[in-house]
Amino acid sequence: MNWKRRLRRNLLFAVLGGLVANIVYFCFEFSRSLQRVTIIALGPAINIVNRYLDPNYAAGVYLRYLEEFGVNILLYAFWIFVILLTIDLLRQLKRRLTR
Repeated sequence: MNWKRRLRRNLLFAVLGGLVANIVYFCFEFSRSLQRVTIIALGPAINIVNRYLDPNYAAGVYLRYLEEFGVNILLYAFWIFVILLTIDLLRQLKRRLTR
């Protein structure tokens, strides 16, 4: 498999993993016992949205949730992608060294 195909596959897995993680965290947000876990997991996205969004923005609460959801998907997808890319790089280096 060439490097472009592996890169696309890793990026697809990262975005889908970020989407699934966010869906799980937003479902946890509506339970009392797991709400603290959700606040810790979604904290960076909430901080980014609150810092860069105009407080006088009149779009409503639902758009704010969508922006938090989108930013958090990007954050989780980035870190999942970095991990998958590191694993792929280590696998390629191991294959190269055994030749």
